[in-house]
This record gives sequence, C-alpha cells and structure tokens, in this order.
Amino acid sequence: MFAEEPPKNSPLIGLPNVITTPHVAGSTAEAQEELGTQVALQIRDYLLEGVIRNAVNLPALSADQYRRVRPYLELAERLGSLVSQAADSRPARIRIRYAGEVAEVGTHLLRSAVLAGALNAVLDEKVNIVNAPAVAAARGLTVEEETRRREHGFPNTLEVSALPEKTGSAPGFTAEGTVLHDGSPRVLQIEGIPLEAQLEGTILYLREAQRGADAVSLVRVDGDVSPSVLGPIRAISAITEAKLVRLG
Repeated sequence: MFAEEPPKNSPLIGLPNVITTPHVAGSTAEAQEELGTQVALQIRDYLLEGVIRNAVNLPALSADQYRRVRPYLELAERLGSLVSQAADSRPARIRIRYAGEVAEVGTHLLRSAVLAGALNAVLDEKVNIVNAPAVAAARGLTVEEETRRREHGFPNTLEVSALPEKTGSAPGFTAEGTVLHDGSPRVLQIEGIPLEAQLEGTILYLREAQRGADAVSLVRVDGDVSPSVLGPIRAISAITEAKLVRLG
C-alpha cells in the first residue's frame, strides 16, 4: 500500500520482475466510517460470544455454530494435553475420532484445539488454535481423523490418541471424552478402560494390574507431586504406570 494510489513516482513501477495490482479500499469518509463500524461489531461479537468473523486463518462460524462447538474446544484441548503427557514417548501422530454432534460442530477448530493441547504439554513456547496446525506441521506431527457412530453410552464423544509412529499400528495412548449438560469436559475411557472423571487440575494417572485385568485411576491432587512421592508409588507391584498430568 502507498500513501498515494496509484503511485506515480515509485521506482518499482515499470520493473520487469514486479507485478502490481490495484489496492481496493474504502478511501471516502463514508467508507471509513462503515469499515470502523464493521470492525467494532466483530470485536464486540468476539468479546461477548467468542465468535470470530472474517478471519483469514480460521473458518467462519455463526454465533449458533460457535456456541455448539465452544464446549468441545475445551474438551479437545484437554484430551490432547492428557494423551501427550501420558504417552510413553513424544507422539509422531495424533489420531482424532469424532462421534455424534462432535462431528457436526466444526472439526477444523477441534483438530486445532487438540493440537494446541498436545503441543503445549511438551513445548516451552505456547501455541493456540490459530497457529497450532502450522507448528505441528513444522515439527513433523501428523494428524489422522475419523468420523464414527458410537453404539453405546454417550453418543457425542471425542477420542484422541497419541501414537509413536507416523504410520503403522504401534500402540500409543488413547483417551475418550464428552461434554456433559453443564458444559464440563469429562473423560470416559482411557486405553479402552471405562471410567468417568473431570479433566481439570493436576491429576495423578495410575494404571494397575490385578487378577488378570487392568484398571486405571485418575486422582486429582491440590498440588505438585514430587519424584520422592512418585517413586514409592511406582514401586508398588500392582502399579504398572504412575504419571503426573497437568491440565487447565
């Protein structure tokens, strides 16, 4: 853009390796006032309802669509964080499975939220749903998505897996969750083992093997758990895994 358009004395004009295009903008007082009104309305919509309009790097959603997807964004981010922290190694691939309403409310945003949660669990420099896909791609983290129908239990669920390889069937770490009527995110399954717990705060994840069957526990604690505490827990013969997970 130039202060005077079209520019009359610019040294760029006429160069064989420069392509110039017209800059379309509202240069009248009326146009500037209308543009200012539109920007103010967009900011108001975001502050009041979280609706993002006319963004170049996010899909456009109506107010109703955003209200539907908003509770699942928190679920997606926390599941991404959970599986990234609980996996035995840093994931090379993230698999996301949508079921029910979750598949209808904006999977593009949910995918970005999962990636933001997974990356923020391991990176010092924090990302958000806008730049998470680009950061994930730059680090070689791939994403696999599926839509399915859940036959039993909660119909609207999101399942996230942190997998150690870009391809293949090597096991990783999987967690599935939903959003309850009050809008709170809940985990429903971990590694295929049913349970129901809040996805919030600092959580001690335990996996036990007793009488030939595996069981998992999520113990929410009100502070950090030091290695001196985790060590004796891991030494218990029935405990096969003990990890600390920090969620928002």
